[in-house]
Amino acid sequence: MSKMPLFFIVVVAIIVIAASFRFVQQRREKADNDAAPLLQKQVVVTNKREKTLNDRRSRQQQVTPAGTAMRYEASFRPQGGGLEMTFRLEAQQYHQLTVGDKGTLSYKGTRFEGFRAEQ
Repeated sequence: MSKMPLFFIVVVAIIVIAASFRFVQQRREKADNDAAPLLQKQVVVTNKREKTLNDRRSRQQQVTPAGTAMRYEASFRPQGGGLEMTFRLEAQQYHQLTVGDKGTLSYKGTRFEGFRAEQ
């Protein structure tokens, strides 16, 4: 009987440690992005993806469908060649892009700052 509470305590401790690690990792990434210089590159929009964020369990979805929360991502390839870069965007920024657009991408670290299409 004493092994079950010990097992439960170990599982809770692992969950708390993992959550703390993720929290610190997110704060460090935000600080790194804030400190990074603003970079600009001539790019081509190569891909756009939108994904429904599922914050409900499967049984809840049977009763009520998932909400309208979405995650938006866009991929950019430098015009001069190089690795494709993918950023998470806000809905308004996402809908202004079209695959194949050429222009100037502005970003800080891993944070998308803006895209200005060529005229």
